Amino acid sequence: MEGRFAVGIEEGEDGGFLAHGLNLPGCAAPGRSAEEAVENFAAALQHWLQFLAFIGEPVPADEAELEVAVDEWLETGARVAEGETVACFAADLPALDGEELQAGVHRLGELRGLLLARIRRRPDAELDAPAEGGWTVRNILDELARAQWWLLSRLGATPMAETPERTVARLDTAMALVVQHLGNLPPERRGTRLELDGEEWTPRKVLRRLLWLEWSLGRAALWALEPASR
Repeated sequence: MEGRFAVGIEEGEDGGFLAHGLNLPGCAAPGRSAEEAVENFAAALQHWLQFLAFIGEPVPADEAELEVAVDEWLETGARVAEGETVACFAADLPALDGEELQAGVHRLGELRGLLLARIRRRPDAELDAPAEGGWTVRNILDELARAQWWLLSRLGATPMAETPERTVARLDTAMALVVQHLGNLPPERRGTRLELDGEEWTPRKVLRRLLWLEWSLGRAALWALEPASR
């Protein structure tokens, strides 16, 4: 893995900023200014590199100098400060190759495995523990599963008509759908551009958003259950 990490800045209509990793999909960080978002991205990057090393992927050497560079900047109509994002960067447009798809699905699976390993050790009632924003852990996990199904619909997948009742079962089903639809995306569809409800989508953007959701919502749930893990 190279030591240069490209960032796309999304500036929302509400004055919020979000720094998106363009060559490290899923790594992202908010800020009250572009400069703060990039600083926060650099901090998040360290956690991502630790995770990648943990799952056996190559990362820059400890002594390597890491460069975080802003390659793109988009102004969007999203309420970024509230967690919305709609940006589709030029870096999202090229078709995914098979190696990128395999790596993305593998990272999603590893993140989900780490999350479920801790969730399954907890009594079900603990999922109703309060988290930030007035949500419970169960609310966060249900939103993770729902958002994954919704993102897959951006690739043309049909969301499930019925969902499992138990939270862990919903998470399992959502990840199975991700593997089925994204992991087996045929070559002729890996560069598809689609506009839905005024937002442009590509498989590369969907993968970036799936990884960001898994990382951010998964960590939020674990932090609520295990505050010492922050």
